[in-house]
Amino acid sequence: MELTGFRDSSCLITGGAGFIGSNLSRGLLQAGATVTVLDNLSAGKAENLPICAKLALVVDDVCTSPQLPELVASADYVFHLAAQVGNIKSIESPETDARTNVGGSVRLLKCCQGTGIRKLVYASSSAIFGEAECLPIPENHAQKPASFYALSKLTAEKYALLAAQFWGVPALCLRFFNVYGLPMVQNEYSGVLPIFFGLLRQSQPLIVYGDGQQVRDFVYVQDVVQAIMLAALRAPAGTVYNIGSGTATTIRQLAETVSGLAGVPTNIVYRDFRPGEVRRSLADISKARQQLGYDPQYNLERGLAEIWREGNG
Repeated sequence: MELTGFRDSSCLITGGAGFIGSNLSRGLLQAGATVTVLDNLSAGKAENLPICAKLALVVDDVCTSPQLPELVASADYVFHLAAQVGNIKSIESPETDARTNVGGSVRLLKCCQGTGIRKLVYASSSAIFGEAECLPIPENHAQKPASFYALSKLTAEKYALLAAQFWGVPALCLRFFNVYGLPMVQNEYSGVLPIFFGLLRQSQPLIVYGDGQQVRDFVYVQDVVQAIMLAALRAPAGTVYNIGSGTATTIRQLAETVSGLAGVPTNIVYRDFRPGEVRRSLADISKARQQLGYDPQYNLERGLAEIWREGNG
């Protein structure tokens, strides 16, 4: 993907040492940008980032960092990915969730007011929609968040859109669906894919919460990086886009696909549904296709094969 608009530009990524942020860092560096990552390393890792003279890591928190105004003032583009992620985690710790996802976002938006930044891209989430009333889900679908995490992402999204209206901050929002890829982090709150891969490597059965018929839109991280960079260059301020693959996959189908990659029969242990999780999710990506030129390059089989190959190479 050739995006020459980033050549010789300065980019700030909050949460840039995390899963999506570290991949975005590489994409921007390849496009000729200088990158500054602000990350408190509570979830991200310094080793996720490439070693490059044009990349600097600032270990600090977007909520409290005294350097934030200076970092924003020197940036051409700001990518806001810093967040506490996880429906269950937010139900257990709503104060931390709100502090990071809402308070940190508002502070960043205020720092952007009156600066010369060209664009601020806010990483929102498909979780804001809650249970789908129709599939695929368009941008104007009803928003009924079913967890504090979803609520915090929706609240910060509305702050970003109002900051564009009231303060002239050139902010836009991308609603990510189920992003997967490398580096994967397996923990209690991570997505289903790293958990599945971890269990397969231990020759353990796959754990599915619910009946396995939940529908998800799995989008490979390199396609998400494409969308973020295209949006920064092409999307007007005050706009919102769904970013997914546009392809529906059930959790049962996902389990069968990863089992096939591992060369083992599908072995599933079913457990009760978890609170705060929706049953159906699938992105309508026609707006991003038409207005941004977004064109996902990875189907699920290709993306999963790259992950399995990298983890077993």
